[in-house]
Amino acid sequence: MIQRQRRDAALNTLKMIPTRWAIAIVAILIGYVLLQPRANQWFGWDLPSIPAMLGEEKPKSKEMAKAKTKEDLEKSSTAGRKEASEREPTPSKVTTDRGKSKTQSTKLDSKSTDKPTHQVSDSDKTHGILSEIGRNRFESPAGLIYGPGSEEGHRLKHIERHLADQPNRFGSHGVFEGDMEDFLAAIDDGYDRAKKGAKGTNKRTEDDSTVYEASFDKIIGFMGGKEGARRKNPPLKKIRIVVRGNSLITAFPF
Repeated sequence: MIQRQRRDAALNTLKMIPTRWAIAIVAILIGYVLLQPRANQWFGWDLPSIPAMLGEEKPKSKEMAKAKTKEDLEKSSTAGRKEASEREPTPSKVTTDRGKSKTQSTKLDSKSTDKPTHQVSDSDKTHGILSEIGRNRFESPAGLIYGPGSEEGHRLKHIERHLADQPNRFGSHGVFEGDMEDFLAAIDDGYDRAKKGAKGTNKRTEDDSTVYEASFDKIIGFMGGKEGARRKNPPLKKIRIVVRGNSLITAFPF
């Protein structure tokens, strides 16, 4: 009822205005109706519509305008993310690719470690007691020379076998109880005493080699191999040293 009264009052007012002014007002109103929504959109204004000014429509509140703006922004953001996702690979694919790269890197690392890269230091080669006198040739304090030879490729590698038991070896296997440095020192001691013909030593010649044997006051090893196991690994207090000239061929407890 109130809205109708307002509309009638507006029409009566227009009738009282001169015709040219009424036409101008109508033109202005038509222009306002056309431009009002665009002006609100372009400049962020909140101009009311004609129905709202006449009371037929409630003007939109600032909260509603903000809500609409926020909704538009969210839609724009969602569309942007969707477009970006279409251009970029999916996360699962990226993860898979990285996984493959990591696996390939691990395989390369494992291949690179297959070959030994350790460089033998002087202390490893001399075992703290020998002196290097040439290419892969070492001399002990007693004058014994350790060089290339034997199935193991070097005499040091050959006598190193006597630092551990070989239970599946046929016959007996003399095992020295101690490390390589202790073993080399014991060989030097027995060699030096046997050369001098000290008590408890023996010397004999076999073809082009010389065999030295020397006894010790303490246990220096035990009998291993199948024969040693059969005899319950008896302790040993003697050492046998075979040389050719002053080059060591082999040495072991017996």
